[in-house]
Amino acid sequence: RPAIAAGKTRFVLYNRSGNELRVESRTQNLYTKTMDSTISLCAVADAGQVAVVTDSTDSVAKLTVYNSSMQQQLVWNLTSEQGTPLRMAFAPDSRRLAVAAVSAVGGQLTTNLYVLPLSQGDPVCLGSENSVPQWMGWMSNGFLLVLYENRAVLYNTSGSAGERASYDFGGGTLVSVSNTGNGAALLLSNGQTSTAVLLDGELTVGYSGSVLSASQIIRAKNDGFYLLTDSTVERFNNVGEFQWSQPLSARPRALIEGRQILAFTGNTVQVVTPPEQTASSGQ
Repeated sequence: RPAIAAGKTRFVLYNRSGNELRVESRTQNLYTKTMDSTISLCAVADAGQVAVVTDSTDSVAKLTVYNSSMQQQLVWNLTSEQGTPLRMAFAPDSRRLAVAAVSAVGGQLTTNLYVLPLSQGDPVCLGSENSVPQWMGWMSNGFLLVLYENRAVLYNTSGSAGERASYDFGGGTLVSVSNTGNGAALLLSNGQTSTAVLLDGELTVGYSGSVLSASQIIRAKNDGFYLLTDSTVERFNNVGEFQWSQPLSARPRALIEGRQILAFTGNTVQVVTPPEQTASSGQ
């Protein structure tokens, strides 16, 4: 069961239910580590720290954080009340780790959300939800976005820590999410139709509307969003108006917007050139 967790300049490759992990840079293997028990989850910070969740004979799960040199920094043995970590995410400044742990209370699954300051090692509970987290990511160093089965919740992780804002899916099912520092884009499925939603940093709706069937949504850097369909990349502005489309040779699996727009299809990478750039370059 291969899995990967990536940071800014390195990533961790591991097998769920295996006990070995490899920390890799862009060009070489940095560390290979064999754990004493099976690995269930890993996360990597932009500054290079690695968080590893393993089985434990003394607790429900053991969370170990290693520094960028793979030296043990802290250990947290979670109790059955705290739960088993299902999702983890380091803050952008790499100083804190968010942990969504799932426990069974009265026959019902409950998600307990914690923030773990790496300098202290004492977890702070942000709240609980009777739903399984589908996705988790930081909007900034102070705010954490968690998408559950039926709603999105923004948590304040400092000061008056706890739920700050929420957005209800209205019966829709989450298909895809993409976040930036100033908001998030959601793709929801309502049976035969799909809905794209743009949320700002306070989860206020900037746009919500029906869109064509797609597998992924990517929030654009400037404004608007991209949709990945079975064979195309579609571009829309921040009020949902169609801007352009480009066919691809195979089904797109991912898209990265940097100096160029790159679409990943199977084992190839294709440059996506917006029509206006093509026209201007030909003049």
